Amino acid sequence: MDTLDVIGVGIGPFNLSLAALIEPTPLRALFLEKRGAFCWHPGLALPNSRLQVSPFKDCVTLVDPTSPYSFLNYLAVNGRLYNFINKRNASTSRREFTDYYRWVARQLGTLRFHEEVLDVAAFRDAYRVSTGTTTYLARAVVIAVGVEPKMPRFAKPLICDTVYHAADYLERGLPRTDEHVLVVGGGQSGAEIVEHMLIRPDTPRITWVTSRSNLFAMDDTSFVNEAYIPGYSRRFHALPLAHRRAIIAREKLTSDGISAELCNRLYDILYERDVEGALSESFHLLCNVTLKHITLLNKRWRVDLTGLTRQQHRSIVVDRIVLATGFRPRTPLFLQSLLGSAHMENNLPVLGADYAVSFTQKMPGPVYLQNQSRLQHGLQSANLSLVAYRNSLIINSLLGQPFYLDQSEHGYDSPDHAELNVVSEAMTSAENMSAIT
Repeated sequence: MDTLDVIGVGIGPFNLSLAALIEPTPLRALFLEKRGAFCWHPGLALPNSRLQVSPFKDCVTLVDPTSPYSFLNYLAVNGRLYNFINKRNASTSRREFTDYYRWVARQLGTLRFHEEVLDVAAFRDAYRVSTGTTTYLARAVVIAVGVEPKMPRFAKPLICDTVYHAADYLERGLPRTDEHVLVVGGGQSGAEIVEHMLIRPDTPRITWVTSRSNLFAMDDTSFVNEAYIPGYSRRFHALPLAHRRAIIAREKLTSDGISAELCNRLYDILYERDVEGALSESFHLLCNVTLKHITLLNKRWRVDLTGLTRQQHRSIVVDRIVLATGFRPRTPLFLQSLLGSAHMENNLPVLGADYAVSFTQKMPGPVYLQNQSRLQHGLQSANLSLVAYRNSLIINSLLGQPFYLDQSEHGYDSPDHAELNVVSEAMTSAENMSAIT
């Protein structure tokens, strides 16, 4: 059996980028995906959903601006380049960016859909990758199996057409006008779903709850975005775990808030509803509230809520529950087995600067993890900001030499490793003093 240089498990945005960047290299690669075609959270492909990062953070542009797989080339090929430039902003919709991804996927000959990977195991001097139909050998593997919905444990047995995660919103049938809908979660997905229901002519009654103290906007200002450049990621990776964890908590709103544009649109919509006198009975927002229990009640749902500040309890009865409670990395059984001999740090596999797993024993070759290293490399590991850069590191590591050069170090006096360490300690100390006083 022929041994490939690398096999990618999963074809989402991260491994699609890797496949596009590998094409001009001498590496022999194959990418396997259980789904029948490329898709990217289809249940959240709302007409009002916007990409939260620059579309130039695409598969290739930030490491290879001349690549034929860039978003800019996609616009040109589809005759929309001038129209895109003439828009009032440089952003795009999730629908268009999904179409861009599919356009890239159609051009790559290394992608294999309808191939679910069932096992990855060391086999002599290679990895044996087994699917439902065949077996492949490769000297290295890149795991990008995506994310899965995160939701309260007590809600999982209740999942049905009227209780579901936000990822299934468009696939469960839209709420009717006579329904009372509970949306749980104060992030971007919850906000987009609430807006989608509000702008429909048959708007249902909506109760929106979040454990946050307000609907916080994502911090997308220019200096803050310096945290999403390669140099910052490298310095973050070199910090002790406790400092990395503190930075992640402190910088959460740089990636996990609602876009300011959407916050303002929602406020305007609700203001006009209030002017019309149609707000008080049709919409309620409850902050500092957590979901405690769900009980079936005469084909409806009784939901028990608890306030975080005063520990007050209340119950409401609703017809539909949408859990916009986020996502977490998937860990299929074959990945758990493959990482059985990995060095661990607080129950997380230790990853090198090139995203390769550090093992306690000799392995046939490197194993790289995509979207599994938020505490190792920073918040950028879970979003699109450095996807091309990350894959350039993986490719350079596979080749043993720099095929893609890093030309990113032009930030605004970004601190070196030691300085970032000192800054982290100082900020943590300041926060502790603030808590004491």
